[in-house]
Amino acid sequence: MTQHILVKDAMSYDNYTVQASASVEEAAATMQKHKLPGAPVVNERRELVGFVSEHDLLRQMLEASYHSTSKASVMDVMRTEVLSVKPDDSIIDLAQTMSQIDKPKLYPVVTKGKVEGIITRGLLLRALIENRNQKSLV
Repeated sequence: MTQHILVKDAMSYDNYTVQASASVEEAAATMQKHKLPGAPVVNERRELVGFVSEHDLLRQMLEASYHSTSKASVMDVMRTEVLSVKPDDSIIDLAQTMSQIDKPKLYPVVTKGKVEGIITRGLLLRALIENRNQKSLV
């Protein structure tokens, strides 16, 4: 059984966050560089304050190109209600949540309000496959 696998065993500890003060273009470049569908938004203390998706950025960039508006910041387009997980949460529980339609593909991993890393569907799948392979060797 894979119930004992925790988010901290599969998450990425890389700093895949976007500053709330960053421009929409900077956020888009960061997400493209790391091939992310979205990113946790943090303040200067690395506290989670929102989430921004490719969809949010695309919509803003299109609107700006049509209306020649000034550059927007991530704070202007981010969502403030963010689904996040803790490092000690179960991977199985998260996999069940992520398998539902319209659930995010990426979750910030948060401890005491600060972003520690991210977990994606791909990282979840990798952890489940590795666990299954280890069990077959026993």
